[in-house]
Amino acid sequence: MELDILAIGAHPDDAEIGCGGLLVKMKDMGYRTGVIHLTLGEMGSRGDAKTRAKEIDRAAKVMGLDHVEVLGFKDCQVTDDYQSRLKVAEALRRVRPKILLGPYWTGTPGRGLGHSDHLACGNMVLHGANFAHLPKLPVDGEPHAVNRILHYFMPLDVLPTFVVDVTDYIKGWMDAVKAHRSQFYNPQTKKYDAIHFIEGMARHFGRMIRVKYGIGFVTSGPLPLEDPLVLVK
Repeated sequence: MELDILAIGAHPDDAEIGCGGLLVKMKDMGYRTGVIHLTLGEMGSRGDAKTRAKEIDRAAKVMGLDHVEVLGFKDCQVTDDYQSRLKVAEALRRVRPKILLGPYWTGTPGRGLGHSDHLACGNMVLHGANFAHLPKLPVDGEPHAVNRILHYFMPLDVLPTFVVDVTDYIKGWMDAVKAHRSQFYNPQTKKYDAIHFIEGMARHFGRMIRVKYGIGFVTSGPLPLEDPLVLVK
């Protein structure tokens, strides 16, 4: 299988929150998309591994993903080490993405963006992509070089390299997030709590490019550009 764009997240709903709108848009444009979850998020405040596995499938259907899988790491125990990088590299050789997305690789440790699994995942994406193209490493599959790595879940003080307009895809994006019902639906309020924070983030990025909703990304290196006029709308 060859994917055009693949997102890797530490927990179920990470990729949906951080780049779900882009995945929905890219699928609508005819590209092959996928998500790899490192863990089942079994240590989350609500929901268990079985419930969250079902939610992964529901979200994948909402986004129309061509590929979804869980690598089997343990929640809150994700570590960027040699064996973990090999495991990510093997997954990349299986689905051979052109563009790879992962969490931002650094930030203040703690709750939210600074969750240790998020930070480890961001580094594993970078190192795993490097390992995937090295022919002498003990990794199954043919070597594969990812064309571009992008990062979501940036700290608030990090300016995105670019912002994608997802105004027409906000409903599909939020539906993908809501598919993780155990995490977002509050039976006491009978509402999907925290969805407004995600919408607020989308509005924040959207304002940067003068659209209603956007998603910002940081590249792991400079973007090549032959004609700067493609940046002019």
